[in-house]
Amino acid sequence: MAVERSDRGGADGTRKRWWLIAAVVGALLVAAVAVSSQLGSNQVADGAESGEPGPETSADAVAPEEDAAPVTTAAAAEAPVDSEAPASADEPTEAVDDSGTELSEAFGEPEHPVSGVEPYVPSRVRLDEPGPPAAVCRGVLPAQRVQLPLRFATTKPEALDHLSWSPDCRRMVFRVGSTLWVADGDGSSDLPFLTAQYGLNAPVWSPDSQWIAFSQGAIVDGERASHIFMILPNGLGLAQITHGAVLDQDPTWSPDESRIAFARRLQVSEADGSIRFEHRIVVVDLLDGAEQVVSASAESLSAPSWSPDGQAIAYWIDGDLSMVRLDDLSQSVLLDGVVGGRGSWSADGTAIAAMTEWSVGQAAVAVRSLQSPSAAEEYTIAVDGPAPAASGSTPTLRWSETGEHLLFHTTDSRGGHWIYRFAVRPAGE
Repeated sequence: MAVERSDRGGADGTRKRWWLIAAVVGALLVAAVAVSSQLGSNQVADGAESGEPGPETSADAVAPEEDAAPVTTAAAAEAPVDSEAPASADEPTEAVDDSGTELSEAFGEPEHPVSGVEPYVPSRVRLDEPGPPAAVCRGVLPAQRVQLPLRFATTKPEALDHLSWSPDCRRMVFRVGSTLWVADGDGSSDLPFLTAQYGLNAPVWSPDSQWIAFSQGAIVDGERASHIFMILPNGLGLAQITHGAVLDQDPTWSPDESRIAFARRLQVSEADGSIRFEHRIVVVDLLDGAEQVVSASAESLSAPSWSPDGQAIAYWIDGDLSMVRLDDLSQSVLLDGVVGGRGSWSADGTAIAAMTEWSVGQAAVAVRSLQSPSAAEEYTIAVDGPAPAASGSTPTLRWSETGEHLLFHTTDSRGGHWIYRFAVRPAGE
């Protein structure tokens, strides 16, 4: 009987060991399944956050978030321009709400406020190849005014001013607050490309449409100053042209692109130790940096503009549009009663135009023929625009391709951006 009990005890022990092995194996299988499930859920979450397609999503169906802004910008550039009316009321309002996020992604906003006097060039400027020459820039308007389809710039609270088209009509540059923006010639695909702590002013294109000259504020020896810079529209090639304790503003290119003229204000010490302010029109050679003063006055001088033949410079002085000839530095008054802004030369140099009124509801322009001693002709149109103080500056005039119209930009009372045109007598008639 003892032997029988021993056999039964061995069998029972063997069964217990098998049950124990089975339990351990089962526990391991359950743990493996749990770990696998956890890893799978983490991968799905990571894919959702990074924009990468999951195992059941096509790679073509999900694009990285970083590319969202350029796709939207390209679509805006290809969309037809509605020249008479703002965006349709049927468009979703969410697109406007998201524009700030898209702009930040496209521009690469600085993480900290800009400091110092050097302009800030964003690291992610995405500048597509510009479209064909814009019809509105050449003066081909279906009505007295057309609206610019600026998308991102209109979301900014600051005023938009200093709008200037490139000579080939493929791009425009303008200022919003302390930042310079570029857009296609029709106003689409607008994008900021340069900002600075002390502000940027008066951007103007070179004759070959490749460079932009502008003035930028600075602090020199504890005093306010400003200098002339030049830059490519993609934010590259930044170069400082003038230096020192001076206020240099309103640059304009010579027709051959070898020189830049600008207005300068500086302190001059007298023999008795007193200090006075002097205003000058200065021409700087871009090759050697040599400067030539072509006009000086105790009165304010500003807004020079070069004649098409490169032989004269028009400028604003105390309400008059005057001209200095560069061969003998002789001076003459072309137009009086000018409210500001640059004089605009016709393409053949036979006429020049300037704003004589810029107020709520009305704009007036005077055109002086340089071939005839007769009095200037004046043209007036009604505009839906703000007061000069609200618009920031007197707009710059531009001749149409045919010489039969003058164009200018303004912002209406609802924040829309418009190009107006004057019908004028063609230059030379």
